[in-house]
Amino acid sequence: MVGHEVKGTRATTFTQRWSPLDEVVFVSYPEGYYLETQQDIIDMFDVVLGFWRTSCEGQRAYYVVDYTNYSSNLAHNDFYVKQLKRVVDECAVTIVRFGGDPLTRTGSRLRGMKLHLPTNLYATRKAALAVVRALREGKLTIAPDE
Repeated sequence: MVGHEVKGTRATTFTQRWSPLDEVVFVSYPEGYYLETQQDIIDMFDVVLGFWRTSCEGQRAYYVVDYTNYSSNLAHNDFYVKQLKRVVDECAVTIVRFGGDPLTRTGSRLRGMKLHLPTNLYATRKAALAVVRALREGKLTIAPDE
């Protein structure tokens, strides 16, 4: 597994690990991680894309994102969607999320609806990984949220 943690601004200090065997990028955040401004959102997604470009050798990845400790300013949700679309278009097979507080989970659902993509939001890491495994094995397909 390739691990990566960028030391920089608050918005860029989080962990990404690439597991080539599983085709998964695992993303987790330190306690109190919060995206306040549009620049914070840009910075975070720049780091996500940069990690994928340098670590995943052009192979699209399943993203498994731990929403524990994560939150963002929902006033910028439309802007967030535009930045998230960069990841969806360039490097993600799909994004599967787990954990998080109710407000974070609601924001994620709203972004999924705006992108016409499934939210793929689960209670636990185990459930999220089971979905990725089923997708990889062709045992599951996910339709966009209605």
